[in-house]
Formats: sequence, C-alpha cells, structure tokens
Amino acid sequence: MIWAMLMAAAALPEATECQTVTQDPAASLAFSTGLQGFIYGYPIVDMLKQQHNETHRVSADQPVVAPINAIVPYPHILTPDTQGQLRAPNADTLYLNAWVDLSKGPALLDVPAMGSRYYTLAFMDLFAKPHHLGTRTNGGKAMKYALVGPAGGAVPEGYEVFRLPTNSAWMLGRILADGKADEARVSNIAKTFRMTGPASGPVEAAEPLLPYASLQYFEILNGALRSMELPADEAALVSTFNAAGFGPGVKFDADKLSPAQRLGLGCAVRLGPGVLAKQGFRPTHLANGWMRNSKIADPGHDYLLRAESVRGGYVNAQEEAIYPAAIMDNHGEMFSGKRSYRIRFEAGKLPPVDAFWSITAYDLQTAKLVPNAIARYQFGDRTKGAKYGKDGSLTIILSATQPKEGKSNWLPVPAGPFHLVTRMYLPRPEALDGRYVLPPVERIDQ
Repeated sequence: MIWAMLMAAAALPEATECQTVTQDPAASLAFSTGLQGFIYGYPIVDMLKQQHNETHRVSADQPVVAPINAIVPYPHILTPDTQGQLRAPNADTLYLNAWVDLSKGPALLDVPAMGSRYYTLAFMDLFAKPHHLGTRTNGGKAMKYALVGPAGGAVPEGYEVFRLPTNSAWMLGRILADGKADEARVSNIAKTFRMTGPASGPVEAAEPLLPYASLQYFEILNGALRSMELPADEAALVSTFNAAGFGPGVKFDADKLSPAQRLGLGCAVRLGPGVLAKQGFRPTHLANGWMRNSKIADPGHDYLLRAESVRGGYVNAQEEAIYPAAIMDNHGEMFSGKRSYRIRFEAGKLPPVDAFWSITAYDLQTAKLVPNAIARYQFGDRTKGAKYGKDGSLTIILSATQPKEGKSNWLPVPAGPFHLVTRMYLPRPEALDGRYVLPPVERIDQ
C-alpha cells in the first residue's frame, strides 16, 4: 500500500465557523487551495479509502475482503441485501473485486476462455480513469496478462503486458449472468480467474477509514501525492498545494498547521461534498428525459466533473458501456413511486448493443437497490416471460405495486423518489453518437 495506517487527524470546524473563513486572508487562501485540493484529490482519496476498507476486515458483514493482488468474486448477484458500499450497483452481472499494487513489480492475471459469455475487467487508476480487459478486447479467449505500473518490473514469458498509469488500481470485474438461476454457474466461472503478485499479507481487522470526517483527508492525499507518478502537465497545479501543507513537496502534519490553515483546510473538507453535490450531473446528451455525459469516463483536466463522477459511482469507458439516466417523466416532474409509468419501445427500436441492455430503478437519495415483492431489480433483454405486442413493440410498466397487467412486464420501483439508469454494454455507434434515443418515461396515472 502507498500509505501506512493513519492516526485520527484533527476534527473539522463546524459549518458556522466556516462562515468566518473569508475574514482572515490566510484562512481564506488555505480554504481556496484546500478546496482545489479536495476536488483534485477526490478520486485518489475515495479509492484509497475503499482500498483500506476492502483489504481489511472493517465489519462483520462486508461483501468482499481480500489482501492486495488477489481476486475475490462477490458471493451473489447483487440485491438490496448484498449491495454493500457500491453506488448504483447492477443486478445483471456477478462482480469480481481486486486491489492491485504494482509498486514492487507486475501482478500476473490469468483469465479463462469465456466464449460468448460477456465479461469485462475494469481497472480504475487513482485518477478514476478505467482501463478494460475482456470480451471487447480479447474476444473471450483465455489470456495471460502482466499488469505493469510506473514501477515497471520483469514480465515472465508468455504474458501480455497491460500497462496502468498508477501503481495502485482497483479492478471491478463483471461477468454477465442470466438471472439468479445462472448464479451458481457464474460463481464457478468467477473462481477460475487468477491473480498473483506481491501480496500485503493476511487480512487483518481494522477500523473503517472515514477521510471525510477530519483533516485525515489531506493526510491521505499528501501520502499519495508524495509517492505517485503525477502527470507532467499537472505539476504546476499540484505544486500550489505545498504552501497549504499537503502538496507532494512537503509532509502533511495537522499538528503543525497554523490556526488559519487548520480553519481553511478544515472548511474545505467540511464544505467540499456540498460543492460537488451542487455541481451535480451535467449531461452532454439529453433526449426524451434521458441524460448522459460522454466525457465522464475521461474528463481530462475537468477535475470537478471527475470528482462528481466518482461521487456518483465509478463508470466504464464509453466504448464498453454507457449509462443514460432519467429522473423526470414526460411532464417534467420527478419520478415517485406514488405514480405509475411506462416505457414503450417500438418494434426494432430496442437499445442497440452487442452485449446486453437493462433498466434499473434506484432510491433517489442513496442510489441503492430497494427490496420489492418479486425480487426483480432490472428489466432488460434477458427478462424471463416478457411479453411483446403483436407489432413487435415492448412496453415496460414501472410502479411500486404490481400493475393490473400482471408482473410479466413490470419493473418494480421504490415507493418514494427514485431515478432510472439504463445500461447499454458494448453500445453500437448509433448509441454512442446520439442517433439512437431511448423512448420517454410516460406517466400513466395523472
């Protein structure tokens, strides 16, 4: 790991104290720099938090736990009871999880022959950019990969090099499952994926890492910045963090901060999440109420977009998958389980994909799956018993209670406010460039 277990840092100032930050020039400057650092470093800190919390035993019921450089499949296709810390999880695939550390040399990855069963292994670097291996890149053939970071290292003969820009990375794999009946088979397949490399030792119990509750946020960020290979074109920006005490040229010590620095940096952590929430999701494509941002997987120097995408949930590269989302019906009102809705696909107008598509409903506030009477958490191209119209059309009914038409075409939704996410894996060109548009979500009851 690139940082050691950290002691609890100074508590954050109260929100009322942050109202005074502009009255002190030094505190104001620390706040300004700290807020920029909070936004820039959000994916780094968020991933290192998650790395700690999944490579240590932090709770009795955590879904996955494993040492560094070891793959652990999730035990189940995700449901409200098993979704754990994941934000907006899918119910289409079985997840595989691994935390990779390449600072001591390559990690070796052996993947089985998958044939026509879709899968992807998404390696998220510390800047939250995904790098994929899987069906799209290898056609489902058995492969041997050597994961190589900036630290380099010798690659054994017979292994194909797969380079990552940071030595630490998170792998979240997905193997397509044909519902719960396919779960046991997919679980057995998942167990045949192998990763070996310098390990961190056995899993130990630890307190969960909570970096948003104190100045520990900057301690974690500082440790990463001092050890990472940073992009050359960001050197000037990152060097400005030194004066505030958390840049790569200094060692962060909360006890040595001046009162003004402590107030400014503390307010950056206190107010930073609210800044991201107010930024919210800003689409590049919006049609029939469905929105997506085509830059979200590779935002470049748009650090606010990068941080907001991490806050909302990590994504795949666009060529791997896109996620049009909707929060309002055809009347411009927010979705609510107190109403019923429908989505009607005309014949020949289903989502154009080469892998699979599905639609999932999530609680609006938590982005979590919510229990329902028939345990159906997505509706898509593999939904058993779906009925099509005589003209070849498909109508999906969305409601919190079973509609009078029955459950065949019913997608249960939460009883309160909710949002929808459509998953389109291996989207075709017309889906990527916007020529294909999902149909609107129509309110049935007025």
